[in-house]
Amino acid sequence: MADAQRPWRCFVAIPIGAELRAALEESLQVLRALPGADAWRWTDAEAWHVTLAFLGATPPASVPRLAAALEDVAQAQVGFSLDAGGLGAFPSRARARVLWYGVADPEGRLRRLAGAARTAVGLAEDDRFRGHLTLARARDRFGAEAVTLLDAASPASRLDVDRLVLYRSHLGRGPARYEALATAPLGSQAT
Repeated sequence: MADAQRPWRCFVAIPIGAELRAALEESLQVLRALPGADAWRWTDAEAWHVTLAFLGATPPASVPRLAAALEDVAQAQVGFSLDAGGLGAFPSRARARVLWYGVADPEGRLRRLAGAARTAVGLAEDDRFRGHLTLARARDRFGAEAVTLLDAASPASRLDVDRLVLYRSHLGRGPARYEALATAPLGSQAT
């Protein structure tokens, strides 16, 4: 089967801005020097994003339809910014598989945007949605202790939510690479 016919691993996300990326990169220099940091595979800063919807195996022929659906969602939205900061772990601090940086969503705006994006691409809403970006994954499939890392300081910043991006994941040796297949700017920016 030709590569163009194989399903692609796709997801919808919000990319992060340069200011937040720089603040996190500086903070991670400290984290990576802490005891226990070698138990983690750190994600590439250029790939940081906040996932709204994971589509998984996606037929390449469906990409134009998905892009159009996301464009409709984006045009019905207004851009906004959210406070970001704080470290967390899934599923627990004592035996974590994912180390993340959080996004505060007290009014539920990001949750609603994620719900609209999920509905547009044919997925059910996810009541467990928590806005975050993945910083690291445990090397051990059963997880790793993350308490020392989570107690470290993390930068306070802002996440500008100004566009939806449909990405394709390229997996293989080394870190995942993400290819933007379609970008849908939100209708207008908040003032």
